[in-house]
Amino acid sequence: MIWMNTKRMQRWSSTLLLVALLLAMAGCATAPEDQRAVTPLATTEQTAVPSPTQNVYAVAYAVGGMKPMGFASVQVEPVTVQPSVPPYNPDPQAARNPDLLGRLTPAQVEFLAQHGFVILPQGPQQIYQVYKQAADADTPVFVTTDALMHTYHILYDYTLRHVEVQYLTHDLEQLLAALIAATEEQLQEARDLEPVREAASRNLAYLVVAASLLNPDTRVPDEVGEMVRQELALIEAHAGLSASPILGYWEDYTQYVPRGHYTRNETLQRYFRSMMWLGRIMFRLQPGEADADLAAGRRETRQALLLVAALHNARAEDADALTLWDRIYAPTTFFVGRSDDLNVYDYSEVVGQVWGDQLDLALLADDEQVDTFIQAAASLRSPQVVSSFVTDQHDVVQVTKGFRLMGQRFVPDSYILQQLVYNRVLEYQEQGKPFTMEMSDAGPIRAFPRGLDVAAVLGSQRALDILTEEGDTAYVGYAEQMAKLQHEFADLPANQWQENLYWNWLHTLRPLLAPKGAGYPAFMQGLAWADKNLNSFLGSWAELRHDTLLYAKQSYTVKATSMRPEVAKLPGYVEPEVEVWSRLLYLVRQTRTGLTERGLLNDEFQTKLSNMERLVSDLRDISEAELSNQPLDEQQVALIERIGSMLEGLTTFSQQTEDELTSEADERMAVVADVHTDVHIGQVLEEGVGDPFTLFVLTPDGRGGTVLTVGGVFSHYEFKQPMSQRLTDEAWQQMEPKPSLAPWFDALVQE
Repeated sequence: MIWMNTKRMQRWSSTLLLVALLLAMAGCATAPEDQRAVTPLATTEQTAVPSPTQNVYAVAYAVGGMKPMGFASVQVEPVTVQPSVPPYNPDPQAARNPDLLGRLTPAQVEFLAQHGFVILPQGPQQIYQVYKQAADADTPVFVTTDALMHTYHILYDYTLRHVEVQYLTHDLEQLLAALIAATEEQLQEARDLEPVREAASRNLAYLVVAASLLNPDTRVPDEVGEMVRQELALIEAHAGLSASPILGYWEDYTQYVPRGHYTRNETLQRYFRSMMWLGRIMFRLQPGEADADLAAGRRETRQALLLVAALHNARAEDADALTLWDRIYAPTTFFVGRSDDLNVYDYSEVVGQVWGDQLDLALLADDEQVDTFIQAAASLRSPQVVSSFVTDQHDVVQVTKGFRLMGQRFVPDSYILQQLVYNRVLEYQEQGKPFTMEMSDAGPIRAFPRGLDVAAVLGSQRALDILTEEGDTAYVGYAEQMAKLQHEFADLPANQWQENLYWNWLHTLRPLLAPKGAGYPAFMQGLAWADKNLNSFLGSWAELRHDTLLYAKQSYTVKATSMRPEVAKLPGYVEPEVEVWSRLLYLVRQTRTGLTERGLLNDEFQTKLSNMERLVSDLRDISEAELSNQPLDEQQVALIERIGSMLEGLTTFSQQTEDELTSEADERMAVVADVHTDVHIGQVLEEGVGDPFTLFVLTPDGRGGTVLTVGGVFSHYEFKQPMSQRLTDEAWQQMEPKPSLAPWFDALVQE
């Protein structure tokens, strides 16, 4: 059956060739075969372009690989400084401003004398206020990596909100309208082909649900009205796991509670629900070997192929469907990463291999033809993160492999968390002490990972030591899995870490995990500072997960069936993490360049990112001078003194932007994100950042003496929460008392 006249075919051919050209201009190129196979963590997507002789349900594809970095090419600046800070007197009483000790208790002074720094569990609601208050009191400041990573989080998060509100929401509405119209046409064309008609009908319900979540006034066709109403009721109730009325398999409806920055206004809430639906609902290739599973795989594969055909043939008011799809997918790929699931690129390639330039509806009605496609598609890349309900009776890859229209993205930390829980890691092993971790109803399996797992895989021996001391590595298979992951990540090529902003953010944090030896200031050389840096890593990671909560594919545990004295002005200090500053400079530059090239930044965001780029460059230069024991010039000293006002300027916005993108929840630093789900006991792992804590540090003054300085650091919390009560930022900010700090960090925080 031919579903497109020649004129329409030529229009679509021209449009899709334009899409290919735009992708190429954005940095797409065919990657050498050896680069594609560097690591199992890296995935490759195929770009589909129609031939000039395309028929109606006949699509031909010219296939090329997508280059990982499709937005911006930015040069990395190497770090060559050799730390050479000379020894100095560690006695706080010998500092040039010992009167600052009057703000501390005797216990805090004792800790400061022993470790060179101390953290106080109090501070204002925003980290820049720590520095402004210090400046008002003429107190020298300590510029932390925490403060600048938090500042980048604000710019990243607000920029993403701006792109979603100004561009992606409109494109998504247009895309869904076009796909619904195309699917209704498919229903008419398939009226005599019952298997295809059923698939098209379910697709129509699926797309109408997405459109209704985005716009409640969406027209609901009568023939799918009941399915749509049932599905929307489950999403609205967000009570837990239930069978989807449209797809039939179990879905976790608690995921549809808007959280992260998506609580800020109605537009973001609706966008969240619609994109969460499109990101989670999968069309599986072959979920099992039983007859019912095979039938479900054929039905869902028919649905996926009809959606692919609609993407290639539908048109909205101002663009073709595939163009609209790319306008949503490409920017979010730059922010977060590529889909962990198969998408239109992958399925288009296999269609070309199996059927050439013919995809007739009659082919989709034939089970043998559909099975041929399924067998061919089975060789495509497999998902690496389980983001839905799966039991240990299933082949996890088989059950979850398939098509998603706007699949959630592969992120390396979710992959790490997935690999370190059941059923990759098995039961608890007794090691001379009782089991104390929370247990699921299946017994003492490792159902919950920890943020420390991510840090350990990325190189923190201290994180692994803490996990071991607390009995959280004493599971069958944990040591083997940890070694495998450490090896995988150690072998990643440099360009993998520069693939997108998400990977690059993690890459920026990695130097915090390295121990600091001779040549660094004394306060950085001890175990206590390693713990402070570990907390800094986890705090920034929590903000990363908060910002990308909608797109980052969440891991699941596989279901087991069994004041102010007057003082003279003294020099401040920049935390001498030169590698962090250098990588952060690259990250900010990549953000500004990539989004500017796509025309997604307004003047306000361009200015702020440019200003932060200059600030981070200056902080890198200052920290290099500090480590080289070189004096700072007047401009560098003045910059440190003004850091509070500079950070405030970077993280506060015009009234128009505030009205459009923010709410009262943005007045505080505290945010939260759920990062892992355990269906056994119906709980999620939450990673939270509270209000900032205050840091006192004894720093060298460059003249053989010392100065007491003040800065701000993250307060990081990791805790469990019922999955039906996944926390919003608003609920987290109101939660009192807060959960306990991790014992290893709490030891640094002196009341």
